Amino acid sequence: MKKAAWILPITCFILLIFVIIIGILFTPYNPYEVNASEKLQPPNSLHWFGTDHLGRDILTRLVIGAPYTLLFPAIVLILSAILGTFFGLISSLWGRKIDTIMTAIMDSFSSIPNLLFVVAITGILGPGLVNTLVAVLISWWVQYARIVRNVSVVIRNQPFILAAQLSGTFGIKLIYRHLLPNTLPLIRELFFLDMGTIILMISSLSFLGLGAQPPLPEWGGMILDGKSYFQIAPWITLIPASCITIFVMLFYFIGKGLKVSD
Repeated sequence: MKKAAWILPITCFILLIFVIIIGILFTPYNPYEVNASEKLQPPNSLHWFGTDHLGRDILTRLVIGAPYTLLFPAIVLILSAILGTFFGLISSLWGRKIDTIMTAIMDSFSSIPNLLFVVAITGILGPGLVNTLVAVLISWWVQYARIVRNVSVVIRNQPFILAAQLSGTFGIKLIYRHLLPNTLPLIRELFFLDMGTIILMISSLSFLGLGAQPPLPEWGGMILDGKSYFQIAPWITLIPASCITIFVMLFYFIGKGLKVSD
């Protein structure tokens, strides 16, 4: 029963990714081509999810935009987790002075809410998907560093760690053999839970005009495209919003399922 908690959502996720890949490879439409004669078409046999205000096929833009909404945030979150894990382990193991410095840095970053921090950095760097992703990376590694540091401090005082140190295991070898394996399950759970938050954050920034810029088919930007036409063509907004909701929920259930199964 515990395994089933994460098997079902991850199976659904894999199937959706497979559908997206098939769509990217075989879509008959250009996601950037303007076709005024086809604008604001409701879902039909030619355009399964309808068209937007410029006559672009929404399904095509969804599948082409999936990497901007799902893959790139995942890469940034992986880098954040690696960076945070590294500094968290260093902070917990390399003496009080290093720990004090790292804790002060983490406290400084944590004193500002993540969304506000990302908006501020994006405002400095300028709008754009790349700048938004850089802002997320700068702000998000601290969460992993703090959690890994706190968990490692607890693990470091366990009898098996003391036994390993008595047998001559120190430094990098101690991290690789004992500390890292015991923190990885928590990092894995946090990653999937954070993915939903990151997707919502980046999509929200695109909706506000700070993230991906037109004509890039990022899903938050697609919602912005349909805002002015919601009364006459609600599918332009509702379909990408539904896709974001589905993936955020899947990542949440995967993370919770992994937590239950551990």
